[in-house]
Amino acid sequence: MKAYEILKRKYLQGGRAIALAATAAMVLGTLLPGAAFAQAGAQAAEWAKIVAAAKKEGNVHFYGGTPVQQGQRLMAGFRKAYPGIAIDYVRLPSGEMVTRIDRERLSSADGADVALGAELLWFQERDKEGNLLRPAGPSVADWPAKFLRGRNLVVIGIEPFVMAYNTKLVPNAPKRYADLLTPEFKGRIGGNELAATSVVAWYDWMEKTQDRDYLIKLKSLNVKLYASAVGTSQAIASGEIVATPGTATVTTVKPLMDQGAPINYVRPIPAFGFEYMVAAFGWSKRPNAALVLVDYLMSVEAQTLLYGTGEGASPRSGIAGSMPIGEIQAFDPSRYPPDVVKAYRERWNKLIK
Repeated sequence: MKAYEILKRKYLQGGRAIALAATAAMVLGTLLPGAAFAQAGAQAAEWAKIVAAAKKEGNVHFYGGTPVQQGQRLMAGFRKAYPGIAIDYVRLPSGEMVTRIDRERLSSADGADVALGAELLWFQERDKEGNLLRPAGPSVADWPAKFLRGRNLVVIGIEPFVMAYNTKLVPNAPKRYADLLTPEFKGRIGGNELAATSVVAWYDWMEKTQDRDYLIKLKSLNVKLYASAVGTSQAIASGEIVATPGTATVTTVKPLMDQGAPINYVRPIPAFGFEYMVAAFGWSKRPNAALVLVDYLMSVEAQTLLYGTGEGASPRSGIAGSMPIGEIQAFDPSRYPPDVVKAYRERWNKLIK
């Protein structure tokens, strides 16, 4: 059985030891119960066929909402793991991404085979329609069941909203949300407009769980509003404002930090965040290559590339550098249908503007 466990680990580590399957069939045939060995061999053989077919397809088109640095790391990793499959990567904000994919889908135009984005409800609708491919491959076998949604949808990671601040203008790092809601920061605090449902949910969560007078306090500080976390983070780095109490993200702050800008962030505990989804599309022109890419994104290697630098939380345990996923509460889009979002926007506008 020890030999079988070695084979199993090889199979689970990204699927690039599939060539062992044929040899293992001869070497280990007498070491396993017949049914278990037959099942393991069949799975390995089926995955080997998918990989071979993917290499014949030759390439895969990937749309991602990840920051540039994360996307570049993933592309380099995939190309090294699967040199026989070219990958084309298009980075798009999640909302713009799904609009573009819908156009491709409805017109039968060639486009994305796989997408990674934060528009959970859109992904779930495609899943309910039966338009997503079922994930396959070795990485699926040990992926936490909690992060497999619906039939064919994968939660690939969670990113929290964080408190960001200018390190020159705020020498003492804030520890709690309340630390930035003081008179000394009046006119120098920034926040996000309600451009995304996740931002609506964050403000709502703050009021319900952290401070019921949160919006009133923001108003009293003459909060400056920005269209997105990108704008808020850039304003902090430039000194236009000194901090935001919570609507920045690690992936908008860290690139500025890497460039030497005077900005840093604090992840409160608990933190509130949003999930990133990954799916392979049933209308894909390259379905086998799409499945190979999804499996790779779920692998230990890709999860380390995504979250090993602390830019979010991996559903996999043991990813060095990943944020602890249990300390981030991901918002549930089903609790924010259009009528709820509309009512909150109206109230928010009256209190803030």
